[in-house]
Amino acid sequence: MDNCYLDALAVITFFKMSDKKHLFITGERGSGKSYLLNSILNQMKETTDMSDFFNFNYLLSRRTDTPEVVIKSNLIDDGKEYVIGRPRTLTPVSPKKGNNMTIVEDGFINCACPAIMKHLMTSADSIFVIDELGYLESSCGEFQEHIRTLLDNSRVLAVIRKQSTEFLDSIKSRADVLLIDIDNIFSSISCIIMASGMSKRFGTNKLLASFNNNTLFENAINISRFVDFCETLAVTRHDELVQICEREHIHCIKHNMPYRNDMVHLGVSHILKETCCQKNNCPRGILFLPADQPLITKTSLQLLCLLFVYYNSDNSQHNAICRLAFNENAGAPVIFPECYYNELLRLPQGKGGGFIAKKHPAQVVLVPAQDEYELYDIDTPDDLIRLSRYLR
Repeated sequence: MDNCYLDALAVITFFKMSDKKHLFITGERGSGKSYLLNSILNQMKETTDMSDFFNFNYLLSRRTDTPEVVIKSNLIDDGKEYVIGRPRTLTPVSPKKGNNMTIVEDGFINCACPAIMKHLMTSADSIFVIDELGYLESSCGEFQEHIRTLLDNSRVLAVIRKQSTEFLDSIKSRADVLLIDIDNIFSSISCIIMASGMSKRFGTNKLLASFNNNTLFENAINISRFVDFCETLAVTRHDELVQICEREHIHCIKHNMPYRNDMVHLGVSHILKETCCQKNNCPRGILFLPADQPLITKTSLQLLCLLFVYYNSDNSQHNAICRLAFNENAGAPVIFPECYYNELLRLPQGKGGGFIAKKHPAQVVLVPAQDEYELYDIDTPDDLIRLSRYLR
């Protein structure tokens, strides 16, 4: 799986912070829904403070070589498989050509429905895992009623097919469901890597210093790749960093402007011009990533972006500024929604995005970093040595 694939711990933390009762994962075929589900279950097992999430029963379906679709549960006949779907014709069909299966209701009646009832009778306080809910499940009325009862009386972690049926849509629209669509989930956010510092306390250009077998600037580029942003842009005054950007295929703006507000203006202007004019898709958020915080983790950066998308979704106020923090101490990175773009373009001389965050404290959402050292930056050679001790 590639570097920006969804991080299981980030998803679990996001789910817990959302206060939703159920977590459903959706996406196109082959997008990795089941992989993420299994990663979440493994993460729950390994994380000591999530023991309340780990006890679960399951209902799993798969397509056989026949091809048939079978279903099984740990609660029924020691995991015996029951057929729930067969091809509509005897001609071999591809599993990627749509709804080409016909339902076998006996599998639902003899396995799925009694598994749900047994779960509710014996362990309703634990999680029920389903992989997946799709077209066949939408064709069995009795199974649908059992799912509704399950959702009303227990907690569910499930994969749900990216398809519109009355049954599937009714689940996705429930107020107690957190639905994560893993297709292009962060495509509404752009990233600006801030790399224009003069390194006066360091003595030389600190972004060229070695850290974790890369330059500090290369490390920042690697961090930006934890998330599949709409666009990633570096703003710098250093020729050496421009060359690194060219090699790493990162868009870059070189400048000789003196103040931080100038750098913010250059980055935001470029992002808006590129995405709004050329791609016809203005970003709903811009993330500012410092190039001198080398210990930001994939979990923390993805959690920051997940919460930003959540708080600035269509059913919210679209004005949440999300900042990485530790023990309520705000730091960076920070994401600004589009309602603050004009303010970012008109910052006072010498000011950065923190000026706007302090101006609108009620709109700031502090997103917990996994560790305090993720917020540490490097200003001196001693900092470089000190932060190297935290490398895993």
